Amino acid sequence: MVDANRSWGRSEGASEEARAGLRDGVPRIPKLRSRELRVFGAIEVAYHQFVPGEIETLPFKGPVINLHLSAPHRLVQRQNGLAREGLVASNDIAVMPAGTPGYWRTDTASEDMSILLEERFFRRVAAEAGADPDRIEVVPLFSAPDPQIERIGLSFLSEMETEGLGGELFTESLANVLALHLLRSHSSLGRGSRQRIGREDGFSKRALAQATDYINDNLSRKLTLTEIAGTAHISPHHFARSFKAATGFAPHQYIVRRRVERARSLLTDTDLTIAEIAKAVGFSNQSHLAYHVRRLLGVSPRALRQEDTR
Repeated sequence: MVDANRSWGRSEGASEEARAGLRDGVPRIPKLRSRELRVFGAIEVAYHQFVPGEIETLPFKGPVINLHLSAPHRLVQRQNGLAREGLVASNDIAVMPAGTPGYWRTDTASEDMSILLEERFFRRVAAEAGADPDRIEVVPLFSAPDPQIERIGLSFLSEMETEGLGGELFTESLANVLALHLLRSHSSLGRGSRQRIGREDGFSKRALAQATDYINDNLSRKLTLTEIAGTAHISPHHFARSFKAATGFAPHQYIVRRRVERARSLLTDTDLTIAEIAKAVGFSNQSHLAYHVRRLLGVSPRALRQEDTR
C-alpha cells in the first residue's frame, strides 16, 4: 500500500452523502494490478495489488469485507480510533461497518480484495431474514480467519478472472450468502442468530413449478435471484436453498443447464449462427456459450451442429 498524500476526514458520523463506493472511497493511488466487479444494487468487489506504504479510506456506504490474498506480513490497522498491529495471515479477513473510515500501513507489497455490500441490499436481506435492520450493527473485525468468507471471496475473484462466466445470478447468490453470514457471525445479533436468521418454512411443488416456468420462459433475459424468488413469494436466500434441495442444482446451475439444452436444440434445428444462439438463450457472448456446452456436453457447439448434419 502507498501513502495517499491526502487527509481524509475521520468523523464517525459521516452523512449518507459523504459515504463512498469502493471506486471513490479508496484514493487514486499507484497499484501494481487492479480489477473491479459490480452487481448493480447488491455488491461492489475490487481486487488490488498495492505497493508498500499506507492508505486511508473514506467511510463506505455499506459494510466492507477485506480478504488478504498474499503472504503473511505485519500490518497496522485502524478503525474509528481502534488500532491493531500484528501479523496478517494469508486469507485472513477484516470487517468494517458502514460509515467507518479505515487506515492500513505495511512495509510489504500486498494483494487484497474488498467486498462492499450496498447498505440497501444488506438491510433488505436482514428484513427478509426476519431481523430488524434498524437494530443491527455490523461488528468491526481486524484480521482473522473466516473460511466461509474466504470461499465466497475466492469465488468472486474467479468471476473477475473469467469475466463473469458464472453470470449475474451466481454473483447475486454469493452476495445473499455473504450478507446472511455477516448477520449471523459478524453483527450485534450474536451467535444465537445462526439458528434463527434466514429460517423459513415451506417450498411447495406449485412454487417450484412457478419458478421453473418463469426461468424457461425468460432464458434469453438476464435473470436475477430476487425476481425468480418473487415468483415463489419467498426470500431469495430461502429460495436458493429450497430450490437446490428440490432439484439438486443451485438456481444459477439450473439456468445454465437449461440454456445449454435450449442452445443444443437451436444448433440442431435452426440455421442461426452460434453468436445468435448465444444471445437467444441468454449467454453474454459466444465464448460463454462454447465454454458451458463443452463443460456439460463434452463437445463444442460447432461439433454438435456438424454431428447433426451427418
